[in-house]
Amino acid sequence: MAFPKKLLNENEGIILDLRPHWGRLVRPVATLLAALGIWIWVTTGTGIRILEILMTGIGAYVAMRALRSYLHWNSESLTLTTERVIHRTGLFQTNSFEVPLIRINTVSSQQSWLGRLLAYGQVSIECSGDLAKKEFQQFPQPTLIQKEINHVIETL
Repeated sequence: MAFPKKLLNENEGIILDLRPHWGRLVRPVATLLAALGIWIWVTTGTGIRILEILMTGIGAYVAMRALRSYLHWNSESLTLTTERVIHRTGLFQTNSFEVPLIRINTVSSQQSWLGRLLAYGQVSIECSGDLAKKEFQQFPQPTLIQKEINHVIETL
């Protein structure tokens, strides 16, 4: 979901507006496809009615979990503007974390071997006045995000 322009301050522009990496959806979609395959096999080959009903229930549950995962993925964003970093989550109730760029001390990124292969990772931001880091998991191109945040901070 794109960051709403009406929430920008005057003379503030969007530099990056990202969703989490699509890799977050691999497990739910793979589970859904496996459940669908088993359901097709059970309903066309076994003839055991109770097993068909059971697999239909399990398939519906797996489909709802996959839909939930997709909605969570689609409703999360990390936005870098000319003034702040904004992390928004939530479909019906929106949670927002904002930090002005002038308060950011350190930006770091981490990638596992699979993250390097699929181009996703974690971005961490350490702010002045806070003891803990804020970590953003499984976002695409974490080194690019880190570079862009540092570049915008340097131009302030």
